[in-house]
Amino acid sequence: MAAALTLLLIGSLLQGAQSKEFKAFVPQTIEVLTGSCVTIPCSFEIEDQYESNLNDTCRAQWKLGWEKVLFNSKDQQTSLNKGELIGDLTKKNCTTTLNNIQPAGNYSYFFRLECDNGLKYDFSAKRVLLSVKDVPPRPTLTPSALKVEEGASVSLRCSAPAPCLSHPPTVTWTKGLGDIVETLQENKDRTKVLTSVVTFTASHKHHGETISCEASYHKQDGSAESAATLTAATLTADVSYFPKVTTVSVCPSGPVLEDSSVTLTCSSTANPAVKNYTWYRADGEQETFIGTGRVLTIKASKEDSPFLCTAQNDVGVGRSNNTHIDVQYSPKVTTVSVRPSGSVLEDSSVTLTCSSTANPAVKKYTWYRADGEQETFIGTGRVLTIKASKEDSPFLCTAHNDVGVGRSNNTHIDVQYAAQILLSSDCITAGDQLNCSCWTLGNPPPTVRWYLNGSPVNHSEELSVSSERLNDTTWSIITVNRQQEAGLSSLLCRSVNSRGSATQRFCVGSSEPQKSAQSPDRVMLTVFISVVVALLVLVCALLFVIRAQKTHHDRLRSQCTGDTSTVAAGHLLGGEGQELPNNAEGASGGSEKTSEEGKDVVYSTVNQRTRSQKKRAEASEESPQPGGSSLEEEMCTAGGTLRAL
Repeated sequence: MAAALTLLLIGSLLQGAQSKEFKAFVPQTIEVLTGSCVTIPCSFEIEDQYESNLNDTCRAQWKLGWEKVLFNSKDQQTSLNKGELIGDLTKKNCTTTLNNIQPAGNYSYFFRLECDNGLKYDFSAKRVLLSVKDVPPRPTLTPSALKVEEGASVSLRCSAPAPCLSHPPTVTWTKGLGDIVETLQENKDRTKVLTSVVTFTASHKHHGETISCEASYHKQDGSAESAATLTAATLTADVSYFPKVTTVSVCPSGPVLEDSSVTLTCSSTANPAVKNYTWYRADGEQETFIGTGRVLTIKASKEDSPFLCTAQNDVGVGRSNNTHIDVQYSPKVTTVSVRPSGSVLEDSSVTLTCSSTANPAVKKYTWYRADGEQETFIGTGRVLTIKASKEDSPFLCTAHNDVGVGRSNNTHIDVQYAAQILLSSDCITAGDQLNCSCWTLGNPPPTVRWYLNGSPVNHSEELSVSSERLNDTTWSIITVNRQQEAGLSSLLCRSVNSRGSATQRFCVGSSEPQKSAQSPDRVMLTVFISVVVALLVLVCALLFVIRAQKTHHDRLRSQCTGDTSTVAAGHLLGGEGQELPNNAEGASGGSEKTSEEGKDVVYSTVNQRTRSQKKRAEASEESPQPGGSSLEEEMCTAGGTLRAL
């Protein structure tokens, strides 16, 4: 007997483990507004043996007690509550909407499944309590308190229960608060809630504002009161912000006499309250501390700059505008503004403007150019227009009124111009070396490059190249030894900046060894002989002069060319053997100077060139030519001395 019971129990357990039970899933409680509708989320399970009985003949019933059927999905006419089966019974979804629920009270409903076959079951073990009330459910506002700093992003959530899907509530926020996003969300028990989220940036204007949301529910009972509205529990925004609308009031107002008493008062709104008030005098861009406290009493002075105050709390600092006290004084803060600002091109138009604060107003503006300690008058008027020049010294202006004179600082204009090579550029011999220097000006500072026989060169063991720079002047020197000089046909200095370039050639080839530039006795002797010869020329007969010139012409025939011809120092070799004067004196002027240089120099015109000479000249002409503004000069050796032509 005991064994049989054990087997029966085991069989029942195995059967229960293998099959499902009849079970319904509904919320425990749903709050409903009288006269409104309610949607009851519902699902169920049945035993496996009845799965085949679920078909279109099945109907859903909601019962209040065992006998009272409130809703029948197949027989709406006999139903006490009109409604609609939303779910699909064949999918075990029994969700139902019931309309016009009333009167107020608590009602316990359960679901019954009936099919036109053997499947009929009351799911009375799981009931839903409908709490029908004359007042709709209250929405929830989160967070319940708002305490933030200004500038913080704020999100407030208003949640209103939505017991009826066909008539969800309407949520309304305080007007003009921010952007609103609404969503219908599902709770764990599958009831619905309408969530409205408003997002905004906290401002000092929100401080102390009452924020609320309203939820409106619509009724279906046809009463005059078609909607019931509930205002959610409100919250008051507590926004912390630094002092705002900081102002200074002056008593007495209007103009005041020098040395009279003036009272300044600083006012501001802030949360939390202002802890410290601080006063400053605004001297241009500099602010000088002068006192603390909400009220400040001072003596009016002609030197007083505008005043300002700051108000400080735990969040930050508020700042007033500058407040000016009308006290008469001589011109102050005299400045010069330049248009266009920054760098300008040489010869371009520049406008200078003189500005100053004064009381009474400035009557006269005067402009000066500062040449060291000397100041040169250049004009009057608040605005002065000039042409930019690289020689310009700094400018300054003075402002005059009935009280005195104000004076600006010196203002320098950055004038840019093309690279230039100075006439002081030359070559000298020192022992067995030839030193050639190139002096150049330019802004921006130019870059100097040397070219030997048409090719660029840099500093190396064979060639020494060095450069120095001072302001706009650049000095570059190249050192060539005697052995390199022997094969040297051309030497070129090129100075380049962003505004232009200049090029100068040095005539360094000679059939005679160059003489040292460090022999002052020889130079003096040459000068003395030149003077004597000049006097003799004036006194002697024309025949003696012609004979002397011919003698010198035969003695130093091959100067500069390296062949049988000699190029006259003071003349630039042009194409096809032509002579080009280097200055305004012209070719004839150069010839006149020839007779004054001394006995060691003879000038003649080269009319013939060997084939090798022509090739070297063509190579020299193909050397890099500057773009933009350019200047080209030539240096030649004459009697041991190199001169720029």
